[in-house]
Amino acid sequence: MAFVAERPDIELNSGEQLYLLLDGARIPALERALFEQDPSPSYQPIYLHAPWDSLREVSPCLVCATPNLLDWFMQNRDASWGYLLSSPLSLLSLAERLRGLIEVESPYGSRILLKLAMPETMWRLFMDDEPWLWQGVAQVWIPTRQGEGQVWQHKVAAPGMGSPMGERLRLSDAQWCRLGEVSWLNTLDGIRAHMHTWFGARMLTLPEPMAWIAHWADYAYAQGFESERDLLLFFNVMGYLGSGWFDEDEHPRIKALITQRSPQTPSQRIEQAAELAAALSNKDQDA
Repeated sequence: MAFVAERPDIELNSGEQLYLLLDGARIPALERALFEQDPSPSYQPIYLHAPWDSLREVSPCLVCATPNLLDWFMQNRDASWGYLLSSPLSLLSLAERLRGLIEVESPYGSRILLKLAMPETMWRLFMDDEPWLWQGVAQVWIPTRQGEGQVWQHKVAAPGMGSPMGERLRLSDAQWCRLGEVSWLNTLDGIRAHMHTWFGARMLTLPEPMAWIAHWADYAYAQGFESERDLLLFFNVMGYLGSGWFDEDEHPRIKALITQRSPQTPSQRIEQAAELAAALSNKDQDA
């Protein structure tokens, strides 16, 4: 994912403390990294207590944003590392509030582990005035995707918000749908990385690579290529041949495998199409 160089405009109200919420699953050896930047960082792993303590190495961490740590975060991080929030609460008190969000309920009643430090996920929840999410939180600054880059989303807690209802946060149908969008965006990121690794020359010819990937990923999904493997095989075809197989009928066998239903499964069809595309590409290179 792209890096975000810009620093958001941060204005704290009286009594607010600025915090970083960082993703231990995205930052290797996060706790050690904090001590490398600050001799005595103040932080709390969210997965500190049982039954989550066995996951401490990948735990989200709530960190008091000292100047050194804030500079490190802004200058070196990937956009998936985490985000900023402010609160009138102390570090320990806010961490305890966040621990109440480790596990939430889907609209269907199943329990899921909420990725508390993942920016794309949390923005799609913080955009609602949900008391469970905003308890103790005054403001958030969250980086999200926009086109080929990222932007900072800023929101302030709504005044007069009520108290949380129930034993834990239960996601609404709309929130659940928005979290599905995040999963698809992560799929697109995986395709982008795959294309840059194996078909870098093809990517350099595209004026808007991410828009191209998004368009063709939607197309491939509609053809029944729904798994990550199927999508990557489809993009192998795109990497080898571009869109010529579709626009110009240059490769009717490949087009038929991609666009026409048959007794073969979609996975079988796209695997065969990718093999044919690779063979054609190798033949052209040998010519």
